[in-house]
Amino acid sequence: MKGPYEFLQPLKRLMDAKQRHERNVVLLNAALLSIAIYCLALVIGVPAFMNFYYKDSLLIARSPAILSIILGLAAARLIKMRRRPDIFNLLGEKLSEKARTGYDNSDLESLPMQSLAQELKVSLNSIKPNTILDSREINSRALFLIILLGAATILSKSEIINPSDFQALTEIRDKALSAFEDKAEEQPPSYEINLTGNIFGRPSLAVLNENKMDIMLYPGMGAGSLATNTDPIERAFQKSQVGEVTAVPSELYIESLPPENRDIIKRYFLILSENG
Repeated sequence: MKGPYEFLQPLKRLMDAKQRHERNVVLLNAALLSIAIYCLALVIGVPAFMNFYYKDSLLIARSPAILSIILGLAAARLIKMRRRPDIFNLLGEKLSEKARTGYDNSDLESLPMQSLAQELKVSLNSIKPNTILDSREINSRALFLIILLGAATILSKSEIINPSDFQALTEIRDKALSAFEDKAEEQPPSYEINLTGNIFGRPSLAVLNENKMDIMLYPGMGAGSLATNTDPIERAFQKSQVGEVTAVPSELYIESLPPENRDIIKRYFLILSENG
């Protein structure tokens, strides 16, 4: 504190009370926000998911709670930066102006300042911290904190999302991965598409009876054909004599069989016809 004036002692007492009040508000805000975030994580199923898959690692299994605390502290710090507490605004309009003037000029030694310091000493000594600080900020936050703690306890024991649900999800994931792998294996090998306009490609070797031969392809009507210009050739056709057309009986199927097997085959077909 500045200066030797006695009014600075009761003013410091009120400032310390205000700082404690603000610190308690920040802690309660951090606790409320952390528990609220953790309750939301319980509803979504994040803690159950971590406990199911990472139960062997305590740090990872408790990571949702740790992350909730970190986020709650960060949010409470942001709220604190917006509050900007000032003890002078809580002293009333007239006393606030006098206290601010006396505090700003506490390094000066003058008769007016001594008179103001004596007046401030009497006024500030009569003020109790609980009369100017809003106790409802603490009480309402404490009550809401108790309610959230109860909700978090109920949610953690109710198992809204059962670990067996994650087992089903695991089976679905494994089936999807296996199906995807099988489909990838069944896909035919990809071939490069020639978009350069070169229809001949690179020269290569053909193997025929273990003998390597160079093959050159030329454009034409067919594979390996060479287009050439030819002159039309007149061909003379001679008429044949008109002959008689007579019907010739076709050879029976049975007559085309070997003679030694004809009787056996005939009896076979007779038996089939009788049974039919």
